[in-house]
Amino acid sequence: MEIIQFGSSVYAPELARDLDLLVFTKEKKGDQLDYLGALDGLDLTDHVDVVVLEAGEPLKGLALGILGANKILYGEGACLRAAVKDFDPSFDEAWAALETSKGNLKMGFSAKDPAVKDRYIRMAFNELAHAARMAALAYLAREELGWKGIEDALPSGYRKEFYQFFKTLHIEYFYHGNYPGQVEEEFSSWAKRVENYIKRLESELEKGVGAKSGKRL
Repeated sequence: MEIIQFGSSVYAPELARDLDLLVFTKEKKGDQLDYLGALDGLDLTDHVDVVVLEAGEPLKGLALGILGANKILYGEGACLRAAVKDFDPSFDEAWAALETSKGNLKMGFSAKDPAVKDRYIRMAFNELAHAARMAALAYLAREELGWKGIEDALPSGYRKEFYQFFKTLHIEYFYHGNYPGQVEEEFSSWAKRVENYIKRLESELEKGVGAKSGKRL
C-alpha cells in the first residue's frame, strides 16, 4: 500500500551506509525475520533494512525517526499519517541520549580491556550525534510529512551544525574510530555544543518559530 524511505539515506544520503524502508501492507506474509531473510536472498549493492506494518498499526518507537526525515516512494502517505495520528514528538529522547553519552564515556574510562574502552568511547561520541539527531527530528516532526531530509528542512544555521555532528561524531569518531587522543576534552567540547543545539531548537519550537516554515500534521 505504501513504501516509505527513512533514516540517514534521506537526511544525509552522501554519508549513509544503509537504506531503511517502511512498508505498509494489507496483510503480512510472515514476521519481520521472514522479510529480512527475503532481502538476504537478493543481490543488493547496499545494506537494506525493512520494517513491515499492516495498515492501521501504530509506528510507536519508530515514529520520531520516520516523521523527522522521510521520503514517500509509493503511495500517498495516508497509511503513515494514520500510523502516527496519536504520536506527540518531544525532545525527551534527545536529552536521554545526551545523558547516556556521558555514562558511556565513564564506562569507557573504567574499562581495563582496551577494546572495550574503545567501544564505549565510540558509543559515547555516537550518542552525542544521536542526541542532535533526535532534537532535529523532534523539531521537524511537527511539520508536514514528506521532507527531503534534515539538511534541507532545518534552518541554514542548524543545518550546518547537524552536518558537522553527523560527519564527525557518527562517521569519523564512531564508525571509523578516528577520535583524538585527548578524549575527555574533545568529548566535553562536543557535548556542550550538542546541549546548546538541543536547547536552541527546543526554545524555537516552543516560541512557534518552527511552525512558520510549514504546516502542522
